Amino acid sequence: MSLFKACAESLASENASRLAAMQRAEKNIEEMLDDLNNNYHRTRQSSIDEELFDVVSGFEAMKGDIKHKKRKDNYIA
Repeated sequence: MSLFKACAESLASENASRLAAMQRAEKNIEEMLDDLNNNYHRTRQSSIDEELFDVVSGFEAMKGDIKHKKRKDNYIA
């Protein structure tokens, strides 16, 4: 009877260790996935910001050229 009990306890201990290892692995996967998602969103937002700055600066440059041209035309006239 004690041999059966020892085998059962050994099996239970092994399964508990496997379960704990799988839970740690799952937690690590979730943390890594969160980090990757945050990194993706930061990179994407940075790209969007850069494109918006390019558009705004291009618009400001064009607006400045138009004002400069209007002033130049007024002096000529």
